[in-house]
Amino acid sequence: MKKRVVAVLLSATIVATLASGCADSAKGGDIKKNTTETKTEESEELGKKETSKTTDKKIEVDSATEEEVLAFMNDSDEKTVLVDARPQENYSGWALEGAKNGGHLKNAVLFSARWLDCEYADEAPRDAYLKRAMKDQKITKDTEVIVYDYTGKQADDVASYLKNQGIEKVTKFQANKLIDVGKNLETYKNHDMFLPTEIVKNISDVKTGKETELTAEAKAIVGEDVSKVVLVDVGWGNAKQSSYFSTGHVPGAIHINTDSYERPRVYVPEKRSEYAKEWRLISLEEFRDSLCPQYGITKDSIVIMTGTATSPQGRLGFMLRSLGVKVYAMSGALTAWTYNEYELDTDSSTLVIPKSVENFGSDTIANPDEILWMDDIKAILSGKIEGQVADNRSEEEWKGKSSGYSYHDLAGKIEGSIWCLQGDSENGEYFDNVDNTPRTQEELKAYMEGNGLDTSKTVAFFCGDSWGAAHIAYFSQSVDLNNIKEWGNGWIPWSNEGNEFIDHNGKKVRYDKYQDAVVDENGKVVNDGVNILNDAPTE
Repeated sequence: MKKRVVAVLLSATIVATLASGCADSAKGGDIKKNTTETKTEESEELGKKETSKTTDKKIEVDSATEEEVLAFMNDSDEKTVLVDARPQENYSGWALEGAKNGGHLKNAVLFSARWLDCEYADEAPRDAYLKRAMKDQKITKDTEVIVYDYTGKQADDVASYLKNQGIEKVTKFQANKLIDVGKNLETYKNHDMFLPTEIVKNISDVKTGKETELTAEAKAIVGEDVSKVVLVDVGWGNAKQSSYFSTGHVPGAIHINTDSYERPRVYVPEKRSEYAKEWRLISLEEFRDSLCPQYGITKDSIVIMTGTATSPQGRLGFMLRSLGVKVYAMSGALTAWTYNEYELDTDSSTLVIPKSVENFGSDTIANPDEILWMDDIKAILSGKIEGQVADNRSEEEWKGKSSGYSYHDLAGKIEGSIWCLQGDSENGEYFDNVDNTPRTQEELKAYMEGNGLDTSKTVAFFCGDSWGAAHIAYFSQSVDLNNIKEWGNGWIPWSNEGNEFIDHNGKKVRYDKYQDAVVDENGKVVNDGVNILNDAPTE
């Protein structure tokens, strides 16, 4: 039974299946096989209905003055909201559109014009994201709003949208002079964990011979030697199985199958064969000495991760960061790429073959704490290390009513962990904007702390085998919430290895591999068909 489900791009637009707990939370691309989260058992086309773009009538709005904008930047009145209508990349710190500086005006929230008409298909309506953003940013009918941008185009669209939502006191402002001056701009120090598509496009063009010169912005990232750059399309399955050709890939990108760094293996041979296989991350040493050289990655490489899904990018990204490799993820998965009308390569005759190297060039693990492992989690739960463990799986999984995976038979939660849902079919992804970019630091911090997490301490997220956890950690760290970490193992290894958990009855139990059964604290078998599935029917 396959572990991953491939979502296909419809008419060159990004489609997706909602990841309600642990599977890929980007709206498109290679989705981990999870029966709760993808609600499908075959590699079939997902998300067939693309949700409509916003079609509100265009409403003209008045312009604000610079004095009014400066007043909004420096007040603490909740009845005034300054809104940045540019893409998240600009807001976070990248200088784009010809601007001299990156970042957002002090006190500004983010409501990108791209959210209104980017390619999108998901179970949750686009409107769910837009209304949530308004609510969290305290934009109400009683609020006075100024919407700004750099070029004078995006603010008009967002201001008109807000007018259509009944927000009466809305004006717009072209802030190019304020942004170019650079005073009172705020940025995220880690904004360069994501690389704007404008820069990736230039690098791709030079690597494929379409252009001869890197732009100044690209040179600032990769230097003069583009041969050091490894463009990667990462997702489950080989090039033919994945979205590499069906959806398309950034030209010049090699494909890396996620199974190459989290190989499917039988870790508990005593289990029924249907449930004996796991997808655990390989060791960092094996990753360094075997996989990296195969794909031409050395300690001096610059890796740019692309693809339809951000969870595998986060997963691979933290492995590479552990080795000290300079690595970026392209912003917005492929949503921003297609929004900018850049072409994807779908030609099946143009498979890019990686150029292998003899070795990685180092025998050290430069940053061993990028990913947390089983011993770290046990130390947190026991109080030996200060921190919290956060479960981002679905509610059914958290309550122990479902394992969430077709290849796992144990259901429950880890005692002492805190539930912080990644997303659901009604509200969408709680850590994402509608265009597959991270929400602001304030929004993510408020959401996590509203679920009982303390973002000032280490928070180790996990799900089934932690794809979603990698997504959450990568997004959070990119907006300077650096204590948010990925637990590299997750629920499946935890329960399979016989660690205690709480089942759907509220009882403390564990898995006994020799009996292939769930037992209570006295060793009595307490199988009930939910805490451990009954024998699977013969196919």
